Amino acid sequence: MKRTTIGDVAAAAGVSVATVSRVLNGGNVKEATAGRVWEAANRLEYTPNALTKSIFAGRSTTIGVVVRDLASPFYLDMMRGIDEIAAADNALVMFANAFRRVDREIAQVRMMDEQRVRGLVVTTGAATDDRTRRMAERGTPCVVMARSIPAPPPRLHTVALDDLAAGRLMAAHAVSCGRRSVAVLASGARPSQLARIEGLRGGLAEAGAALPEHAVASAAVPADVDGAVATLLERVHAVDLLVCLTGRLTVAAHTALTVRDIDIPADIGLLAMDDFPWAPTLGITVIAQPPYEMGRRAAELIIENPDRSVRTIFEPELVARASCGERSTGDAAL
Repeated sequence: MKRTTIGDVAAAAGVSVATVSRVLNGGNVKEATAGRVWEAANRLEYTPNALTKSIFAGRSTTIGVVVRDLASPFYLDMMRGIDEIAAADNALVMFANAFRRVDREIAQVRMMDEQRVRGLVVTTGAATDDRTRRMAERGTPCVVMARSIPAPPPRLHTVALDDLAAGRLMAAHAVSCGRRSVAVLASGARPSQLARIEGLRGGLAEAGAALPEHAVASAAVPADVDGAVATLLERVHAVDLLVCLTGRLTVAAHTALTVRDIDIPADIGLLAMDDFPWAPTLGITVIAQPPYEMGRRAAELIIENPDRSVRTIFEPELVARASCGERSTGDAAL
């Protein structure tokens, strides 16, 4: 069946195409004329062409989101928050997954710019900052997730966790559980993870414990975790706590310990970043961040479009289970 055009509506209502356009866009038209146009549009089931409307407006109604890695539960919950706020505002969301590849991050942000999206949310690294700065300077609100941007221009916003506080929360819990020889599993040198390490190291130092550089190892993907854990067990004397700085690697870290017949928490405790569906089943203690609320805030910034740069920081939360050998309050002191 042929799709109804604006010309069909104009012919059925006995008016010009320009008059139909004014009616559909809320222009000043006589009530009787507007009534004929709406009656014809409803009868013919006319659907306005969003692409044509965006061309005349100079911008689409779609919010673009470039996600670094859909394998992470954090991003799935973040996307749910974005989509909920967008839907309430009758906006669409266009998601793109970069598969942790910098070249794809750059290409997808460029594509979003070329599509003239209403706003853009990115979880990418610094390689896309030049493009997002230019977009913000031209009037497109952009939100960078999970890290800060130095000297951002108006309409370039950030939504992030207080990662330094997350690291210090890790240290406080480690100390409360009697853990002093800590090894850290990271997934790279992202600013968020470096800040968590800084907070963890500082908190341990205040308790008289150390986190030397050789006690930190990286694994880019879950398949690399077993080797990284083996390295840490060799480097760090009498490890009694493994801290995993990203939820994406936590299950692999748990497996790497258990396949070596290391009992959690009797032999080594496990403390991870980000909650995920299997964490309660495995009894893993985590430092949680609120990705759903962070996604909602990012979408709100796009829709509200403040003419300044806004920085929103969320606080981490300890979700204590059993993997660190949690003690009662009376046993918490070292």
